[in-house]
Amino acid sequence: MKIDLEHICRLANMELTEEEKLPISMQMEKIVEWVGQLARLETGTEERYSPVDFSLRMEEDQVQPSLPQEEVLAMAPEKEGDFIKVPKVLTGK
Repeated sequence: MKIDLEHICRLANMELTEEEKLPISMQMEKIVEWVGQLARLETGTEERYSPVDFSLRMEEDQVQPSLPQEEVLAMAPEKEGDFIKVPKVLTGK
């Protein structure tokens, strides 16, 4: 199986040198191969065991009063006018 490492790097927003690409590509191919072996395992009809309850519990929404704007702004480390100022997290390319 051939791994499209360039595509994965774009998705992960990371850059690799040419020296890094070959060993990582080979490692990823081995990982995908191993996962493929797991998919071919015969598990029979045993019931799957999970100690965690993944069922969703639906609860009614409860309307509660929110904090006053002045109080929220007083707790903010930085503010600009009537807004809380936060660090930029997205960069344009």
